Amino acid sequence: MSTEAGRFVIDGQRLPYEPGDTVAMALIRSAQHPRRGGTLCLAGDCGNCVAEVEGIAYVRTCQTPARDDLVVDRHPGEGPPPWHEPAATRPAVEVRRDEVDLAVIGSGRSGTAAAAEARRAGRQVTVLDAGSGEEVVAVYAGPTLIVRISDGMLHLRAKEVVVASGAAELHPVCPGSELEGLLTARAAQRLYAAGVDLGAAVAIGPPPEGVPCTALSGELVRFDGDGRVNAVVTREAGEERTTSCETVILNLGRSPRDVLSRMAGDLPVSVVGSAAEAFPLPPPPTAGIVCPCAGIGVDDLEAVWQRGFNELELVKRASLVGTGTCQGSVCLPHVRAWIAARSGRVPEPFTARPASRQITLGEAAADVELDAFRRTALHDEHLAAGARMDRFGGWWRPWTYGDHLAEYRAVREAVSLGDVSTLGKFVVAGTDAVEFLQRLYPTDVSTIRTGRSRYALLLNERGHVIDDGMICREADARFVLTFTTGGAGNAEMWMRDWIETWGLEVLLLDRTMSLAAINVTGPRAGELL
Repeated sequence: MSTEAGRFVIDGQRLPYEPGDTVAMALIRSAQHPRRGGTLCLAGDCGNCVAEVEGIAYVRTCQTPARDDLVVDRHPGEGPPPWHEPAATRPAVEVRRDEVDLAVIGSGRSGTAAAAEARRAGRQVTVLDAGSGEEVVAVYAGPTLIVRISDGMLHLRAKEVVVASGAAELHPVCPGSELEGLLTARAAQRLYAAGVDLGAAVAIGPPPEGVPCTALSGELVRFDGDGRVNAVVTREAGEERTTSCETVILNLGRSPRDVLSRMAGDLPVSVVGSAAEAFPLPPPPTAGIVCPCAGIGVDDLEAVWQRGFNELELVKRASLVGTGTCQGSVCLPHVRAWIAARSGRVPEPFTARPASRQITLGEAAADVELDAFRRTALHDEHLAAGARMDRFGGWWRPWTYGDHLAEYRAVREAVSLGDVSTLGKFVVAGTDAVEFLQRLYPTDVSTIRTGRSRYALLLNERGHVIDDGMICREADARFVLTFTTGGAGNAEMWMRDWIETWGLEVLLLDRTMSLAAINVTGPRAGELL
């Protein structure tokens, strides 16, 4: 590998960088775009700079320091990044666990002030900031913060959390917003301070301090250009005006970076600074791409709205807006404004769920070992008897003990023992238990005597078979139901749904894991018993 200083690899080509450059800044310095187009914020808020870095897709290049021989590949213009076979030599992700009195997310003015005040009060404080390599991606009960750090993951348990993550800059939604040469105001300031030539720049909104540019008045209509912007069209007093340019600087407003605080629910998490501010929504978009991550446009929103999806959560699910790399950071203000213009009320932001940033499966599962397949109480007995185990219906079960023909003959001609602990076993009890089962099964459950059982089918509303099993009556208002191994989970959801729908006094308890069962089968079964 080359030891030449100051160059990394982008799409197979070596590219220079300056000390302190991120990958995104180095690309812009060389008149290239990290993602081949779209507004750049250089603050980690959008997905317009993501690329594949050292084989990991969806990495924000604006937060990735450039270094010698770093390998970066831009994502395809259309479709997802290519699939790579897992590297057999990739090391396991290390997890560090720690506890702290107060965790402050963000080291800006508000975060620094909150940390200083807490330290003066004698509290133990940890400050986490993505710019320093400590990126909080999730808030769980505890509260516990899941933090991506340079050498692995940090799981930090805190008595209290302060979110001081600041505010993100609004991106434009209009035709041409996918072109190169579009920058937010703060991105333009960073680039100019780093010595990057912005060329003939114009500003929509208040021009950023210290950056040479021409301020334009009026309403933004569209961007013109072929790959890169070469003109911006504005409208004022009903008249459109076209202004030639090489860079457009956009200062359209801000929105709070509140996804982590919305994720926290009722945990001891407070929000300070601009992350807690209620910024005005932008004008509702009328054309263009609303969600650059997923390529969702205004016409897509209109299509799902016409189909009856008239609430924010439904619009999100039907159109996939807000489900991309930035998790709604760019599109959410515009979608809320668009819905408000049609419904007459401003919807609350959609539900925030972990993780707020793309993490690898290795990072998500770090230091966690889970065998998704369950074992019965007789698992070790099967192994001792020489069983070859395999996975069936979510369980480890014996496939054969070495002579499958002899095992078959034992069932047909003699006697066999079968471990049926994997069958679903549910207790149904309550004053409405009989009425519930009468409605659920196509049989007269009331005629089953205590201590007796009956085989029955579980059917849906159309009479199609969901599952089958036994109805065993233990007492007047207490039954045990069995289901197939693979169908037990679906049967449980089916029963719980109808208990709630019918409003019956019925308790349902899953005893599958706590009750083992042995099946004695064959013509000599009675003799054995």
